[in-house]
Amino acid sequence: MVSDISEMMWPEACMGCGQRFATPTEHLVCSHCLSQIPTVDYYLHDENIVTDTFYRESIKIEYGCCYMYFNKGDWTQSVMHNIKYFKQSDLAVKFGRIAALELKKHHRFSGIDYILPVPMHPEKLKIRGFNQAECIASGMSEVLQTPIYEGILEKTVNSKTQTFMHRDERIKNADKIFIANRVGELAHSHFLVVDDVFTTGSTLLVCTKKIHDAMPECRVSVFALAKA
Repeated sequence: MVSDISEMMWPEACMGCGQRFATPTEHLVCSHCLSQIPTVDYYLHDENIVTDTFYRESIKIEYGCCYMYFNKGDWTQSVMHNIKYFKQSDLAVKFGRIAALELKKHHRFSGIDYILPVPMHPEKLKIRGFNQAECIASGMSEVLQTPIYEGILEKTVNSKTQTFMHRDERIKNADKIFIANRVGELAHSHFLVVDDVFTTGSTLLVCTKKIHDAMPECRVSVFALAKA
């Protein structure tokens, strides 16, 4: 019993590097990994890879950025895979908080009215048990003191993964599976759309366009925790 309680209160290993924790105060990710987060500098600049992606597609956003790199083969891949495939929702919330604390220092997203996590299809949500984008958004919501609103974006098709699709295929696929609903009393709001990983940007591009089509009066910003 003591061993079981200890395991719950003090996990044996970091979900990033896999090393045993050095102190009982460490939780989920060790202090060393947290000190070595490979942050991108996008949030330091008004123009960056994310904003340029939207500019090229002529889709208007107020601002967009990511927080860290998703580097295959290092601990960031382990973290993101633990979140997405091993049901570590607390890890997603933790990194949402970490990212938001840094963004807040630089006054990013300070004028947001509502956070909109990229939705998951109900069937997949039932299987996985949680939406990683929603968990990241939850951590950000705590820090930014901005509510989450889930009634605007919907994923209506339980699609296959986009991992192996080319950019144009991703955009066409995303365009068929997401819809946005008009909410009249929120039509003039500023929304922050949150996703877990920014690869080609297709999901955020399509979600933003759908929101603008549904509510042309609104403003939209975007954020992804990691840049692949």
